[in-house]
Amino acid sequence: MKIRSILLVLILLGLQCATPPAEKEAPEARFSGPMRGIYIDVNRGRNLELVKSLVQKGKPYGLNYIVVDVQPYASYRFLLNPEVIQYLKSENIYIAGRVVCFQDGLMRKASEEKLKQLYELIEKTAAAGFDEVQLDYIRFADDYTPYSLQSKYDYIEEILKQARATADKYNVKLGADLFGRVVYNKDDLIGQKLENFAKYVDVIYPMLYPSHFTGDRKRLSNPGFTIHEGTTKGLDRLTGTRATIQPFIQAFGYNVGYARMSYKDYIVAQIRAAEKTEARGWVAWNARAEYDTLFQAMEAIQQDDKASTQQEAVPAEQ
Repeated sequence: MKIRSILLVLILLGLQCATPPAEKEAPEARFSGPMRGIYIDVNRGRNLELVKSLVQKGKPYGLNYIVVDVQPYASYRFLLNPEVIQYLKSENIYIAGRVVCFQDGLMRKASEEKLKQLYELIEKTAAAGFDEVQLDYIRFADDYTPYSLQSKYDYIEEILKQARATADKYNVKLGADLFGRVVYNKDDLIGQKLENFAKYVDVIYPMLYPSHFTGDRKRLSNPGFTIHEGTTKGLDRLTGTRATIQPFIQAFGYNVGYARMSYKDYIVAQIRAAEKTEARGWVAWNARAEYDTLFQAMEAIQQDDKASTQQEAVPAEQ
């Protein structure tokens, strides 16, 4: 009997060892609907009272995501207010730390010292309590650079590979901001290719601001079409990869006049368009964190949806 008991214990222990540990729930799984986000620069992102004000204004209308810069302009110096991170976590806000890799893009490949500083910044960001590390300006400049396109692709992939390893080490998501035109271009001289990024990142953020499609009256004048088309094209190219799309939308007034609608309606059109796709959600960009009109747009959408739901609930006349 004693031998049988020992054997039974050993078998049970073996079964426990063979059972893989449960995977950690993905951060965005905390939310039932789309990710609805805003961007905050490094200085405003360390201002706890400002961050609280933005959350209090936006959260009633679905704000659940904030991306915060972690460094000053053209620097790899890590800047963060831990109280902001703690507060956002307490409010169940998904937080991404934005790392600018190469300000304004690379003319030449970066030195080993510069890469070392970048990798250290990525690691500090991953370890700081963010749900995601978001890489921006991970590209070459639009101007002439003395490298083949394949050389640019290979170079960027090496950086992405290193960033992926760091993200996995700290069990956080990895994202990357791309030019809006990259969802349309199979090969772009800046070295950003959707399929290459999709090997390493979880989320791709195309900057699909309608105002920036200069010379293209159709996309300038139809913000909803521009966001929907660009997002859908990006999603189609990511089928079967680890990555999804979450477009940056325009929350600033530049070139809004082409659309012949109010600034608020311009934002409404973009949100509606993004949320009609299979994208993870959207992030609104305003360099000064002036989001009152965005929140008015979100409120209008909420009220319209509520009215539609109530109307559908009314039984038809017999």
